Amino acid sequence: MKIPVIVLISVLAVALAISLTTVYRMNGKVLFMRDMVNEYNNRVELVATQRDTLAFINSAFTARMDSLPSLRHTADSLQVRLDEAELVRNYLGYYLIIDTGQNRFHLRRGGLLVRSGYCGTGKGWTANDSGLVWNFSTPRGLRYVVKRGENPYWFKPDWYWLEQNLRPPRPGEDILIPDSLSWEDQIVYYNDSLTSIERVWVRAVPGALGNFKVDLGGGILLHYGVGRGRNVSHGCIRLSNSDLEAIYRALPVGAPVLIY
Repeated sequence: MKIPVIVLISVLAVALAISLTTVYRMNGKVLFMRDMVNEYNNRVELVATQRDTLAFINSAFTARMDSLPSLRHTADSLQVRLDEAELVRNYLGYYLIIDTGQNRFHLRRGGLLVRSGYCGTGKGWTANDSGLVWNFSTPRGLRYVVKRGENPYWFKPDWYWLEQNLRPPRPGEDILIPDSLSWEDQIVYYNDSLTSIERVWVRAVPGALGNFKVDLGGGILLHYGVGRGRNVSHGCIRLSNSDLEAIYRALPVGAPVLIY
C-alpha cells in the first residue's frame, strides 16, 4: 500500500507543481496583457486628446474663415456710407446703392430713399466639368453709368457655351435672327420660330435683358433677369422690369453706383 500511496502523492505533487507553474506563467501573461491594454488605453486617450485639439483648432479656423465674408461686407458697407456722405455733399442727382450681401438695391437722392427692392448679383467662382474656372462676382466699389440703352441685345460671350461644356460657335456657325424684323418681332421669332436647340446657338439675343440696360463698364450691366434676391448672375445686376425702368429713367450717364 505504501508504494501506490507514495506514487499517488508524487503524481499529485508533480501535478500541483505543474499547475502552480502554469498559473504563474498565466499570471505573468495576464499582467503583461494588462500592461499592454493600459498602454493602448493611454495611447487612445492621447490620440483622442490630439483629435479634440485638432477639431477645436479646425472649428476655430472654420469660424474665422466663415466670418471673413461677413467682416468684408461690413467693412465695405462702412466705406459705402462714407462714399455716400461725400456724394450727398457734392452730388445733387439720383444715385444707386447695390448690396451684394442682401441682394438689394437702394435708389437714393440727397440721402433720401426713393426706391428699394431685390436684385440678383454675381454668383462668384464657377467651374465647368472640364476644369475651366471663372470668377462671376459683381465687382465692388464706386462705379458710374457709362452708357444707357433701350431694346438691348444680349451678345453671348464664349463662356456662355464653355460653362455648359459646349464649344463656342465659329464664325458662320451661330444662328442669326433676320434683322429685317423689328426688335419686338425678333423676340417673337426667337421664342416661337426657333427650337430650344437652335436658341442655344443664337449669339445676339433680343429681349433677354429686358427693355432697358444701364452699362457700368467692364461688362457689368443693370438689366432684367430672374433670381432676384440671390447671388445668381455672371456679375451683372438683375432687376425686375418695373425696377429696371425706374432706375433707367432716374440715372443719367455719369450717375454714381455704389456696390458693396
